[in-house]
Amino acid sequence: MDPQEIKLAVFLLLLGSLAVTGLFTVMLLEKYPFLAILLVILLIFLFIVWKTDFLIKLEEWERAVVLRFGRFVGVRGPGWILIIPFIEDYKVVDMRHQVVDVPPQEVITKDNIKLRIDAVIYMRVKDPKAAVLNVEDYKEAAVKFVQAALRDVIGEETFEDVLSKIEDINAKLHENLANMAKHWGLEIYSVQIQNVVPPETLVKAMHERRAAEHLKEAARQRALAEKIQIEAVSEASKQMDERTILYYYIKALEKIAEGRATKLIFPLEFSGIVAMVAQQLQGVVPKEKVEKDLSTKYRDLVEAFIKRLKEEK
Repeated sequence: MDPQEIKLAVFLLLLGSLAVTGLFTVMLLEKYPFLAILLVILLIFLFIVWKTDFLIKLEEWERAVVLRFGRFVGVRGPGWILIIPFIEDYKVVDMRHQVVDVPPQEVITKDNIKLRIDAVIYMRVKDPKAAVLNVEDYKEAAVKFVQAALRDVIGEETFEDVLSKIEDINAKLHENLANMAKHWGLEIYSVQIQNVVPPETLVKAMHERRAAEHLKEAARQRALAEKIQIEAVSEASKQMDERTILYYYIKALEKIAEGRATKLIFPLEFSGIVAMVAQQLQGVVPKEKVEKDLSTKYRDLVEAFIKRLKEEK
């Protein structure tokens, strides 16, 4: 049954009793005038009782810390409890596990980086008496303590250390708060940093540095690939004879002739190349094919080379 329903039933019962008593009082009013005064007093008392919480229902997870004339008299609940109006006062305490949010705040690291950090506290009330008598508001006290501890702990670390030592910082905050909160009747399960937000300029610089590191790594990989390719070509060239090298040289000239190159550099004297090609490729490429290529496909190249030799003389 709801507490208000019980109070209403009690009030109606007393009111009915007073009504019956009042009839007899009126009948005997001339002989007993003090009964009329007593009736008025009882009616006033009933009104006061109706307007005050004298019957309290506490859930399984709730406890009431009761004070009588300002002095602690006990912890009551769960279930129905009776509070004497004007004599006793009470405060209900929630005994369940609670998650308390620590609002974001700005802190400065050891290397003068301003960070915006928020955290969360996991706790419960272990001793209702201490939670009411030893601290004004245990939730606010826990939040303020963590905020102060964050400034102290973060102020001893650099920005890089804050990012890499989050778990250590959480453990230190938990230890500091637990030592203090035991006097407030609290049991602290954990203190966790939720977000670490650096300044936008620092975030931009970090992104630029990371991009530069990626470019550096890509360049290193390309250089390594080229090195491996060069080493592979070098190793393969050691196993080639002059005939094979000359054959690949002719193939390279064919590729150049097919492309858009306008400038050719001959690593050997051209006349010597012609003789070597004709001599070394016997049995591999027919002599007629070599002479035909030199007189047709590479004719312009040969004439240009000869012309340049004459001009140099």
